[in-house]
Amino acid sequence: MSWSSYLEDLDGKFDARLRESRIKTSTYEEGRIVLTSIIGMVEAAFNLEVLDRLRRPCFIAVERPSAGGDVYLIYEVVSASPIHYQQLSMDVSMPKALRLDFLDQIYSMWGKTEDAWIDILSVYTGYVMKLSSQEPLFERDETFVPLVGARVYLLSNKAVDKFINVDRGVELGRLLGFDLELKVDLERLIKYHGGTFGFTGTGKSNLTSLIVRKIMNSLEDTRVVIVDVAGEYVISLLDLVAREGVFYSIEDFKSMPNGVEALLASQAVPETLVEALEPHGGYSLLEEWIEKLFDNDKVKLIDLVTPIPLTLKMILERFETLARDDNPANAEKGRRVYQRIIQLRREKNLPLEEPLLKLARHVPSLIDEVKSIIESEVPREQSTGKRGVKTKFESAAEAILETLERLEEVEAPAEGGGVLPEDLAKAMVSPERSPKLTVLYIPDPYNARVFTERFIKSLLEARKRQIKGPRVLVVLDEAQEFIPDRQRADDYTSQSNVAVEQLLRQGRKYRLHCWISTQRVAHLNVNAVQQIHSYFAGTLPRSYDRHVIAEAAGVSPEILDKTALLDVGEWLLISYKATRIRGVPVFIKAPDNEKILVDNLVKLSVES
Repeated sequence: MSWSSYLEDLDGKFDARLRESRIKTSTYEEGRIVLTSIIGMVEAAFNLEVLDRLRRPCFIAVERPSAGGDVYLIYEVVSASPIHYQQLSMDVSMPKALRLDFLDQIYSMWGKTEDAWIDILSVYTGYVMKLSSQEPLFERDETFVPLVGARVYLLSNKAVDKFINVDRGVELGRLLGFDLELKVDLERLIKYHGGTFGFTGTGKSNLTSLIVRKIMNSLEDTRVVIVDVAGEYVISLLDLVAREGVFYSIEDFKSMPNGVEALLASQAVPETLVEALEPHGGYSLLEEWIEKLFDNDKVKLIDLVTPIPLTLKMILERFETLARDDNPANAEKGRRVYQRIIQLRREKNLPLEEPLLKLARHVPSLIDEVKSIIESEVPREQSTGKRGVKTKFESAAEAILETLERLEEVEAPAEGGGVLPEDLAKAMVSPERSPKLTVLYIPDPYNARVFTERFIKSLLEARKRQIKGPRVLVVLDEAQEFIPDRQRADDYTSQSNVAVEQLLRQGRKYRLHCWISTQRVAHLNVNAVQQIHSYFAGTLPRSYDRHVIAEAAGVSPEILDKTALLDVGEWLLISYKATRIRGVPVFIKAPDNEKILVDNLVKLSVES
């Protein structure tokens, strides 16, 4: 078999040899971050076509003879610098006329002399390519020491496809530098958690929305829940929310005189989207689709009232235990209360496991009736037994009475009112059909943390009791609000941190997963960031942000530094689970979610 289809030299123009190999250790942030890279310096004959090719992302293969046959060490190119030997003898201390003479000579000789070359700085990926009789085989092996002077080749598009892309994977953009689509294992991308990191305006919500679209189209047994602080996703995913989703908010838009206008005013509607919709009605088309959400009961209210988890079942179990007490008096009283509450439950056809606070919505007198039954056996003015010591029955009864009194102080949700985080979590993991997409708009960071902590905690508890049901992905936009590095109990950052970290550490075995999106990597809980296995890094102008990602993802800082030059919608992907080969950084261009949204809204409008 000819291997020319996997190794290329641009028709002989790429004539390159390995000049140097070394280990580079860099220390950042006063020793808090230490990163190590295996650097390869390659020297290639100067050629403008080669120089142009090296401007774009590419991989090179360094030939390495071994006792078992030739292998090729795969490096990723970081930079390419044209060098002319006369540059090496120039100095700023030289007279200006002499310097200009040197510069004129150097410029006139590019491509015309063998005294010019290209220095190629590259980083070892840790992988070697073996050329078997069928196709190239890529294996992780960092024990091979490269030989100085070895020939170097470019990896062809075909080789990169075998190196990076998953067979029958889901397309998630184009590989920059190659005429290839990026194909990933979407299930593993979310199963092992992931994140989108980039400065303001890099397209984080665009990429996150695109990933959600791919999940909705490709993974039937998956539910996506987006906690949206900035108010972006009901617009960027409007077609999906309208078709198979639901929108929740802490603001009661349904009760407002002009709910459609109020909802749209609360969201970040990109000007570019309105302009793209102009030929089809512009802003009016968005109003039309938001109105459809109201008409189809897809706009709902979140209720953050703190639940007191007391049910009839819990009360009955306590008095049933007392009915078997060794003390005859305790047993008799326990039996009477138990029987009367059972009778009350039958008369009113009440469910055993529904919280009393919710039951009170339908039976306003319920809490008073339960209190009356208990108080009939323990008059408040005679609540102590002999020698001032309470009996077992009295202690248990008074504890339940105190809880019932606290319940009376909490306003029961009105009929058709808000949904509690706990109830939403149970619905998400239930085998019964639930919306595939849930967008939760909670603009106040404190309330967003409260919701997230309670929701995640309930998700884990519910799934531990019942493993059946759909896979659930929780997307946290503006993740620095939920998992900051500095935490306090009074603003709920401590509680939300614990919950999210628990989801990241334990969620996978319960088919619960997390995706975070943020522009402020420096302010994140690093322990949480290190739990994710797929990183999308956009433009990160702050070096500390790049170093945190490099450390967490285990990649060379030289590669992360290239993100500072990325354009909007361009990303560096490092994945240990979703690509064919783990942990190899690749640069991609993501599709435009706005264009997909516009096309879908127009198409759905025509169909309806």
